[in-house]
Amino acid sequence: MNIVTWAQSLTFINWWMPLVAALTIVVVIVLLTLAARRGRATVIPSLPIAHGDRLTELPRYRTAIRRYRILLVAGLSLVLVSLLASVTLASRPATPEVSQQDLATRDIVLCLDVSGSMIDYDAEIVRVFSELSEQFTGERISLVLFNASAVTYFPLSTDYAYIQRQLDSLATAFDTDDTSIYSGTLLGDGSSLIGDGLASCALRFDTPEADRSRSIIFATDNVLAGTSIYSLPQAGELAAQGGIRVYGVNPGDTTAREYLSELAVEFESVVEATGGAYYPLGDPGAIPAIVDSITAEQAQALPGSPELILADAPAWPFAILLLGVAGYFVVAWRIRR
Repeated sequence: MNIVTWAQSLTFINWWMPLVAALTIVVVIVLLTLAARRGRATVIPSLPIAHGDRLTELPRYRTAIRRYRILLVAGLSLVLVSLLASVTLASRPATPEVSQQDLATRDIVLCLDVSGSMIDYDAEIVRVFSELSEQFTGERISLVLFNASAVTYFPLSTDYAYIQRQLDSLATAFDTDDTSIYSGTLLGDGSSLIGDGLASCALRFDTPEADRSRSIIFATDNVLAGTSIYSLPQAGELAAQGGIRVYGVNPGDTTAREYLSELAVEFESVVEATGGAYYPLGDPGAIPAIVDSITAEQAQALPGSPELILADAPAWPFAILLLGVAGYFVVAWRIRR
């Protein structure tokens, strides 16, 4: 970019600052003018000196007066330049720039079972999801809640501030027993229809033709109560056919009850068949392991949407201000000599 193009693209964020400065200068000039007029009206006592013209005609005197006037004009000019530079800095000069961040080619659906058997775990799992979302950069993340039917809580998005707000709001709702979060999840025949829940989450990925990595983080205690369209193995097979890896988080993984242990074995085999992995909720290594597995799937990045931003350009007025102040001190020192 040449200097002409750069100057044409220059804009000021606080464009009103020069107007305020100009008004202030006008007021100061008016006040100084009034003060000068009052000063001239006042008779200052003086002492006449005989043959003073002989002194003023001396060459060295005339040279000193000329030098003094030049330094005085230079000092006033430097003060004016410094003042203009200060006003320019306060106006925040900026130039437009195009920012285009790379987006990771990964889509992640957080799939949460909100059936009655999961009530004691849901708030904790949402916090696990929140911690997971903080580990990603550029990935698109979605959240689906399911019980007898599935509801998209928020769609695939890279707006992490929005995602964090939604997860925090959901965790608070679970903590306060807010039943509104279950709206739309009770439309099926039964409860905790795990196979249907996983199948629904597998269908939440858009642009199936795009070459993207797709993962489901599937949190359920795997306790089925009702008749589902898809069994868990069938839903796992559907996910595998779509190239989707399923990472299971199971708060019901326990050996206290034999049938729960058997269900956990089936759960583990289903998610591992998709290329994913299985974790008990209390596994401290679950979050880093899931993040590492997902981020290792696809390292290629896609260019994101270009975004026009205003970048501050304070260097040149700041440099002028420094030179102006430094020059003024030099001139003031020369005047005093």
